[in-house]
Amino acid sequence: MRPDELVTVAAWLYYEGGLKQEEVARRLGVSRVKVTRLLARARAEGVVQFVITRPLPEPFRLAEALRARYGLETAVVVPAAGSAEATLDALGAAGADYLAARLKPGLRLGLGWSSTARRLAPYLRRLRPVKDCTVVELAGSFLGQANPYAISGPLAAALGCGLEALPVPVLVESPAARAALLAEGRIAAALAAGRECDLAVVGIGQVGPESTTVRTGMVAPEEMALIEKAGAVGDVLMRFFDAAGRPVETPLDERVLAVAWDDFLQIPQRVAMAAGAAKLPAIRAALRGGLFQALITDEKTAGALLEFG
Repeated sequence: MRPDELVTVAAWLYYEGGLKQEEVARRLGVSRVKVTRLLARARAEGVVQFVITRPLPEPFRLAEALRARYGLETAVVVPAAGSAEATLDALGAAGADYLAARLKPGLRLGLGWSSTARRLAPYLRRLRPVKDCTVVELAGSFLGQANPYAISGPLAAALGCGLEALPVPVLVESPAARAALLAEGRIAAALAAGRECDLAVVGIGQVGPESTTVRTGMVAPEEMALIEKAGAVGDVLMRFFDAAGRPVETPLDERVLAVAWDDFLQIPQRVAMAAGAAKLPAIRAALRGGLFQALITDEKTAGALLEFG
């Protein structure tokens, strides 16, 4: 049988005859590796052509478009739900599934508390315990009597792994207070651990009077106004950035207890969970600046990012 005939016969047996590659190999008296090469050639030469008769699901289409537009490794888009709360819950479920697929022994998983990332909480049961992994807090997690946005402790419990906690405010009263805390060996070690993470999952903060930092009283409205005037459109771990995703220096920098900007960007896999019209400028800027390899968002936000990106 001539080589071109062999390609055609192999393709027919596999696609029309429904035989497995091992069975095709036996029928033709060749190796399975040879069959794999024949099928690849059949596709390359157009001997076999595929027609998908159904349109792609809209969330998947948007995710692929986001990947192409912003150079992301991964984009996850959840369908728009009936309310903002339901949509954020869907983001939490998608975030848990994203983590479940990437957990491995020895993983160092960094987390920043946020109003979006906390939506992981109801779905932590989807995660399995992982040997020798560590959850690392990338920013101070103390916020009054309790931090309703913290997720690191419950996540560490779900994974059955250690927690490298950073039990201090993310923003302290003065540079002197920050220096005193950094002099504590445990605090310095926790921040150093953040630099060693393999994967980080964080939210993206908006700039303005409706930001979580203003609503929780961490940042005064007049301070936020100055940050906005300096050109900031968003923040990650209280590190502010402009519309191009470049860092913006603010008076808060000397009071923040969180992984530094450059250290955060050294984490190999950085994942953002963010959605909503109010956060569009911040999300768009973060993607333009290459701050993340992956984004978990919803249909409406994805559509807006593509339309006005």
